[in-house]
Amino acid sequence: MAILKGGLDFTGPVGNMSSYKRRDMEGTIVRMKGGASKKKIKTSPAFVRTRENNSDFTSYTKAGAKVRWALTYVRHLADYNFTYTLNQLCSIIQKEDKTSIRGQRAILLSQHRDMLEGFSLNRKNTFDNVIRHPLKCSVDRATGSAVVQVPKLLPGINIFLPWKAPLFRFVISLEAIGDTEYDYPNLSFKDSDSTLPVYSAWHPSSEACEGESFEIKLNKGKPEDLMTMIVSVGIEMGMPLSNTVVNVVKYAGCAKILAVG
Repeated sequence: MAILKGGLDFTGPVGNMSSYKRRDMEGTIVRMKGGASKKKIKTSPAFVRTRENNSDFTSYTKAGAKVRWALTYVRHLADYNFTYTLNQLCSIIQKEDKTSIRGQRAILLSQHRDMLEGFSLNRKNTFDNVIRHPLKCSVDRATGSAVVQVPKLLPGINIFLPWKAPLFRFVISLEAIGDTEYDYPNLSFKDSDSTLPVYSAWHPSSEACEGESFEIKLNKGKPEDLMTMIVSVGIEMGMPLSNTVVNVVKYAGCAKILAVG
């Protein structure tokens, strides 16, 4: 992989090269085309390990896509492309499957839910750096619900907003997703459940904010045993357009997976 900085710059395929840009990186990324043919990779004994790796890759990237879907209502608050990092985490969870052979391992989130907790969608300004007082969260699988408690927030004491916007609010979401088994036929979300997110009121960025409690519940109620409930929380920044309308500021805010259950 090469990175173009200044001078000649292009995106798309050119000859045996292709190039693209990423919001979290400077310059243009350039890759060379080539390698063994698809037929050789699928049939040659020399590529057995490659086929195993490709199978594992397919499984954990599909698991990563499920978790990413569970972050639908907060992923716009990410300040980098967290898909790669999320896939890495799912790959680590995949390696916890000690009973299946290489290339046929599952991603059993239901057995390793704790490994998702605290996953951050930010690198520059993380949720834990902005809110210095931990939020409390209780997850009730019996009712398919979660309660999030936000403490009283004091600017410069336990909340540090680095973005220059006059208002902020919390967004809380709850989703449930199933495990990802070997040789999934399609990226199916039949074993999932969701609900609309909960938003706090808009608060002035420079003033103290009283503590709040938010309850959110899955549409289907109690999830199946092999499903993982994911509670995510984010902070959106707002710019008032009128006395009653507030516009969400792009590329400002932060989010993370607060709790799982």
